[in-house]
Amino acid sequence: MKESKIILFVFLACFSITVPIEVSGQSIVIIGQDSFEMYSNPLKAKQILHDKVYERIPEGDYIRDMPPYVAWWRLQNDSLFLDRIVDCYSTVRSDNHKTVLMDIEGIFDAYLQDGKIFASWYSGELDVAGGECIYQAGMGFRSDYEDQWIYRVENGCVASKTTYRNERRETALSDNIVSLIETLFNGDRFPELADNYVIAKVQVIPRPDGSIDSLGLAIRVVADKSSISQVRDDDGQWIENDFSNPYIQELKECVLLVPAWDYVKLRGQVHPMPGCELRIWEGKGCKDVCSNSFDNWAFIDTLSANGKTYKLKNTPLQYDMNLYARIRSRLRDEFIPSCLRGYTANWEIRDGKLYLISIRGAKSRQPLPLDVIFPGNNGNPIEATWYTGELYLSTGNDLERGNSARRNTSYKVKKGKIIK
Repeated sequence: MKESKIILFVFLACFSITVPIEVSGQSIVIIGQDSFEMYSNPLKAKQILHDKVYERIPEGDYIRDMPPYVAWWRLQNDSLFLDRIVDCYSTVRSDNHKTVLMDIEGIFDAYLQDGKIFASWYSGELDVAGGECIYQAGMGFRSDYEDQWIYRVENGCVASKTTYRNERRETALSDNIVSLIETLFNGDRFPELADNYVIAKVQVIPRPDGSIDSLGLAIRVVADKSSISQVRDDDGQWIENDFSNPYIQELKECVLLVPAWDYVKLRGQVHPMPGCELRIWEGKGCKDVCSNSFDNWAFIDTLSANGKTYKLKNTPLQYDMNLYARIRSRLRDEFIPSCLRGYTANWEIRDGKLYLISIRGAKSRQPLPLDVIFPGNNGNPIEATWYTGELYLSTGNDLERGNSARRNTSYKVKKGKIIK
């Protein structure tokens, strides 16, 4: 990247994709005609020099998340030189943010060589990044780039150089994996969880093809929802990586249904994806939750009643997750961000009863035989005797026009029969 563009990246540096590394006092290195982000600060190797630089920082209010200075270095003929130091605070406070250089006269006199500051005090690594940014984080932490060079420096001279090609593979469900696992977990498999809450932790190391190389799981049952925020990691109540435990086994089945995982390789090593905490179960019927909006109305179930067709806010099939569990493995290629459950269903009310008419894959829109869920059904409508709750409906035409004054109606159902 050219020198004229590098300042933009100084103020955008941030969290690493895997292991956040704080970068206090940003550095830029010039190699040939190009300038690169450098996540090393040779000034810190000589504390007296670093302290003298800090003494030149002008007084004033501290600017949060901004390094007080940026040191520009130059690698030339396998030697490291300090080129200049930008006073970030003065730059930001100047008219039009014009770059202000720090006055460093008298600090580096002992290291002057032919009018240049030779960093002979420094021995260590120079971590240099370039190419396309594969993960951009926030101020004060490093971003990750596709190209990375590690220079080993001894007394200011380059002794060796190692080149890495970093990789990041993103999947279509990158931002929805947590929600997908929460959608898939079948708490109805365990009757004792009917009135309990379950939280979990998942840690995955992926392969380049998006499959799982290694997996870490933890799970915990909480009786009171209000106590979830008080759960600690070190109180000994978590079930961790016990793959003989039925809750862990169920969680593993759900994790393995995720079609693919993001892949991150830095400095030749595959890094685990950031661990996540999930609320995978909130009691009986928790997966049949009324939505506050119809943002994804194209993937909402429909219900026919009294000659009209409505959009259905509920997902009655998932009131009993044992039923949904019979088809979820067939839906692995149907999970999409706008429909994480992987299907849409058509329902009908007739003769005072609720019936399941058909199911289609969310992505393919292909029908799924009902006898997969109900063996021997032969494609006939299924009376929803498993469902108890309230169905919330809205007219589809109002939704298509974006009309906020939607006509709504509801039915109370008990074991598949309309009671109100």
